[in-house]
Amino acid sequence: MTKKPPKLFGFERPTLSFGEEGKRTYTRSKPQPKRRASNEKSTRKSGGGGGRRPPKQPRRRSIKWVIFRLFITLGIWFVSLGLLGVLWFSYDLPDINRLQATARRPSVTIMTTDGTVIGTYGDLYEDMIRVEELSPYIPQALMAIEDRRFYSHFGVDIIGLVRAAYTNYRADRVVQGGSTITQQLAKNFLMTQGLYTHNDRSLRRKIQEAIMAVWFEWHFTKDQIMTIYLNRVYFGAGTYGVDAAAHKYFKKSARQLTVYEAAVIAGLLKAPSRYSPTAHPERARARAKVVLDQMQEAGYIRSADEYLRQGMAQQNLAPSTGNSHQFFADWVYDSIPNYVTITDRDLVVIVTLDLQMQKKGEEAALSLLAEMGKELKTSEIALVAMSPDGAVRAMVGGKNYQESQFNRVTQAFRQPGSAWKPFVYLAALEYGMTPESRVSDEPVTVGNWTPRNFGKHKYRYEDGEDYSLKEAITKSVNSCTVRLAQEVGTRRVAEVARRLGISGKIVTDLSMAIGTTGTTLLELTAAIGTFANNGMSVWPYGILAIRDKAGNILYQRTSEFSSPVVDLKYVKQMNQMLISAVNNGTGRAAKMHFPVAGKTGSNGDFDAWFVGYTPDLVAGVWTGNDNFKPMAKKSTGARLPARTWGAFMKLVYDDNRLPQGELPVESSEMSAEMSHEDVDEISDDGPIAPRSRVYTETDDEFERLVNQIAG
Repeated sequence: MTKKPPKLFGFERPTLSFGEEGKRTYTRSKPQPKRRASNEKSTRKSGGGGGRRPPKQPRRRSIKWVIFRLFITLGIWFVSLGLLGVLWFSYDLPDINRLQATARRPSVTIMTTDGTVIGTYGDLYEDMIRVEELSPYIPQALMAIEDRRFYSHFGVDIIGLVRAAYTNYRADRVVQGGSTITQQLAKNFLMTQGLYTHNDRSLRRKIQEAIMAVWFEWHFTKDQIMTIYLNRVYFGAGTYGVDAAAHKYFKKSARQLTVYEAAVIAGLLKAPSRYSPTAHPERARARAKVVLDQMQEAGYIRSADEYLRQGMAQQNLAPSTGNSHQFFADWVYDSIPNYVTITDRDLVVIVTLDLQMQKKGEEAALSLLAEMGKELKTSEIALVAMSPDGAVRAMVGGKNYQESQFNRVTQAFRQPGSAWKPFVYLAALEYGMTPESRVSDEPVTVGNWTPRNFGKHKYRYEDGEDYSLKEAITKSVNSCTVRLAQEVGTRRVAEVARRLGISGKIVTDLSMAIGTTGTTLLELTAAIGTFANNGMSVWPYGILAIRDKAGNILYQRTSEFSSPVVDLKYVKQMNQMLISAVNNGTGRAAKMHFPVAGKTGSNGDFDAWFVGYTPDLVAGVWTGNDNFKPMAKKSTGARLPARTWGAFMKLVYDDNRLPQGELPVESSEMSAEMSHEDVDEISDDGPIAPRSRVYTETDDEFERLVNQIAG
């Protein structure tokens, strides 16, 4: 019979033991008396409970203990997550040791032959100046406008952040920032190391910026942070550091800045280009007043108005020659790689610009645009002047460089209209014709295209008469020009234009005869300048020499760049015809008291041109609208462009600015071949000048003038 297994659980729990010979035996342990709690004894004594143990009551905790324990738990979690976040966002941060190692692009300084600096490019730095060496007003101005609690926060200003958030909430837009100077330094450092761009506003950048700020505060003193910041922050115009900005804007060291000048410099940090004291003096002055008011509020100065008055009376901004010369400086800077390789060396570029001539070109162009632009519905103007060999002396790329840096001299490809016709007539001369060769003005029709003549043209072919080539270009007769191109061939005309310097794609159908090929004002002016250069090629240039700052010459221009492209015989004939176009034709507004040759051009109502030359200066003028909006019907090359050209030349020659001086000869008026009635038809410039002496091509005096202008 099977025995029952022993009870494993009971009041007396058996224990396993080993007896003799390794046999297992079970023994029962003696029951241990239970210890009674004192409260149980008292309960029994009182006779309650009947010997039964009462249930254990849960221990009550206070609400304060629960909240404290919750906060401790959450704190531990937040700290743990925070440490993990810091580690996560810190793994790709740059080495802090690079902070004081300045990485910079080489600087390029562009100056004229008299030493006047007209442009600086690259990164400009001056001496590293410790904050202790500066006037106290510079860091005070900076702290007043950027970070008033700089010396009391740990890199991130919690109070400032809360204040900025509240201010922005009340204004319902962002009107105040909360970043500290240390955070701005961290942002600058991260951007220069290539981690972020200037427009990056991601949360990751903000977090890394804060981490770096705290790291800077841990490793540097406040004065060291201020020193590093002031010596590497950007102040506009290619300048980095307060000393470079002081030299750029005030021609002095940062150690010598006045209170007002310190306010101007500090005000630049918000928007360096917008508040530039040279480009926008009024804006810079208004911004400086804001900084001075903040300095007064912070207790750094007593009266903002007093320092503002002193600053305006004593300000010594670097001299400015206007803003149009910057178009030329940009053009030169872009062309430097064609001459030398830009390495890590700072460069100095000596250029051909004549600042006095530049000023006269800007004055003539902008004053006449202001006078006639509204009436003619034109908003932009461009002017370029060069010596016959191509050295650019003046360049006005538009009415306002600050509003638009688009250079309408070098970058705008527009149709030149009749200003293209000299290429057609030169091709005809080389084909075997002469200025007296005859050509009919009977309209030419190709398919559905029939070029029209400008204005109320009276067709001579109806009376059985023709035009001479000189008459045709003088009156700018389209039908004659198209017939010439048809006879000599458009490919021959294209070859002539290419030989004289037109580099773009040239239209080769008959429409090209009246200027449907797009080109730039610089290129067209240089091509027409070939006639002033005795038939030698003209390649516009602006650089005379390039050297490094140690004085080593890297490039020096020589005169071995020109080659003959037009026979001198044809040059003289072209000069004869183009002088007639100015004296008796559409270019009469450009007439001077000495021989002037040139040609007007109009592309419908979209572009108006005049390109002309004297024995020692070639200049071109263009007017139109950047958006190709049509101008007024009367906006031809004979009006604003020719008048601007004439006004510019009068300013230049009146001051004897040209190397060879003026040509004091009596001007020729209208040719005997042309009637008063004919000139009225082609002129949209008002009544003609009274008759004076008339020269013909057989007159000795006229021949002498033609020979002189032809060289």
